[in-house]
Amino acid sequence: QAIRILRDAVRPLMAQGADTLVLACTHYPLVIPAITEIAGPRVQVIDPSPAIARQTARLLDERGLRATDDRQGQVTFLTSGDPARLRGMALMLIGEVGKARQATWDSSGSTLSFTG
Repeated sequence: QAIRILRDAVRPLMAQGADTLVLACTHYPLVIPAITEIAGPRVQVIDPSPAIARQTARLLDERGLRATDDRQGQVTFLTSGDPARLRGMALMLIGEVGKARQATWDSSGSTLSFTG
């Protein structure tokens, strides 16, 4: 099913002559090989997640929040879906165990709340 979803998303872009795809979601790097196969060898696929990780590290360092040997961090996953399912997927896909919480925007879209 994931391949069908990717084809439905990528093929119209290719039909319009796209030569570069910039990934813009946290889980897309997991399917880069499939996206590359669907898009073809002439299409450049750009994954900005390494740059986002570097910026996150800079901000953590700037604010003194990076985990150290004497101050370990913890992993919390946020999802708009089922937290239990995300915990299982995170363990399977990236080998991480952590707390998962459900994130919900209020009706105005201005306030994010968490449960779990």
